[in-house]
Amino acid sequence: MATVSAPALTPELALDYLAELSTDIKASVVISSDGRTAAASRPGEAGDQLRVLAQQLFDHADSADAQVVTQVEVATGEGTVFAVRDERWMIAVVAGRFALSSLMFYDLRSVLGDLGGRSQ
Repeated sequence: MATVSAPALTPELALDYLAELSTDIKASVVISSDGRTAAASRPGEAGDQLRVLAQQLFDHADSADAQVVTQVEVATGEGTVFAVRDERWMIAVVAGRFALSSLMFYDLRSVLGDLGGRSQ
């Protein structure tokens, strides 16, 4: 029996899907492995600023840990930044301060695994 695979999740669709999963997300960005913004919920300068922030968070985390860091979380009194990455993509979101870390990371990892048709 032949099977038809589901279409690959594009960066734009990934952000739309994340927005449906969590109303806590205020802004989001998908970054390609070459460091470019692949999709942003706030295009232009705001999306680029979130891309730079996410890249800096991982740079600092990598310099503080002997292993490659694949997820980061930074919380303030106003909100939280969650970011995950693999060898192909990085996804970062800014969420309200009441977002649940475990749920946010589960959703981000699921979407990261689906980007480009990869399974987890």
